Amino acid sequence: MTLFCKARYRLRFSIFIIAISALLSSLAAPGARAESAALRQQNSITSASGKKLILALGGGGTRGAAHIGVLRELEKNHIHVDGIVGTSVGAIVGGFYCAGLSPDEIERVMLSKAFFRSYLTVPIIFRLVVAPVLYIPHLFGHHPYDGLYHGNRFAKYINSRVASLPANSANPALDIERFPVKFEAVSCDLLTARAIAIKKGNLGRALQASSAIPYLRRPVLMTQGDFRYLPGKPADDCKKSYLLVDGGPVANLPVRQARALAETMGSGVVLAVDTYGSFADRKPGDFRKIGTVGERSLGIMLGSVERNATTQADIMLSPELSDINLLSKKTADGMSAMRAGEKACQAALADIQAKIQ
Repeated sequence: MTLFCKARYRLRFSIFIIAISALLSSLAAPGARAESAALRQQNSITSASGKKLILALGGGGTRGAAHIGVLRELEKNHIHVDGIVGTSVGAIVGGFYCAGLSPDEIERVMLSKAFFRSYLTVPIIFRLVVAPVLYIPHLFGHHPYDGLYHGNRFAKYINSRVASLPANSANPALDIERFPVKFEAVSCDLLTARAIAIKKGNLGRALQASSAIPYLRRPVLMTQGDFRYLPGKPADDCKKSYLLVDGGPVANLPVRQARALAETMGSGVVLAVDTYGSFADRKPGDFRKIGTVGERSLGIMLGSVERNATTQADIMLSPELSDINLLSKKTADGMSAMRAGEKACQAALADIQAKIQ
């Protein structure tokens, strides 16, 4: 009886899970602009002096495509990024960039079907149908962590996209502390309910943890200190380990963590990208479609988390994203988010350049 009660409880969240699963699938925009390797090198040279620029990139589903636009505009204007702290999709975009991919290359990777297949290894509908079967191991004493997907394939895919880059030739383990641009991925520790900035260890595992959406993906167990991935369950996991999921509920816009990174680098300027600055008004009829109430509620919750952090940034970019649904699957919305990121960055260029001098 317990087995089927748990199964019904899981299926009650099925619509919400289906909606959440679109978070990373919808960064869509056809085509990618070519970028010169010489330009990227020039960016590094021209920003060698002055204050360090640290970006705080938050979660935001489709709206998170704005981060790619911001990075592209900064490079176009020869403004060097010294560090990135990201949560969820912000961590994915930031992690790729700090590992050596250009904004155009990030766009191409995240547009590919292989990217989404790595996140959801089998169709989610199939996973939901067989959800009751997932509880059978519990009857025989095996108790895996809760979630429909492990996330191991996603971590391996992330690593595969950056392993061959020249910047990582001397870093085969893809340890994030050795990247040419400082990087941290923010997650929520289920054991303590605190935000944890992953500062060391493998890139794929860091992004797996930062984007482990509850109910959809299983939490990631890591050691404290060196953030080593633990595939099993050690006896002292509550004392010396973190059990990490998506950082959205505690630090969707990781400004505080970005500020801490800036302080370790000396004189730093924190630029944050707010993807939840505003919401377009809706009509009652807009919430009759399945999943719309959960999507709106999730956006309101994450927006509240972000507003508590915005005042701590030196520069706040608020792209106009009010007409883009958090979980939109429309290609046009992904394109619009990228353009909005570029436009917001263009408007703040003078302020950015003045503050980093």
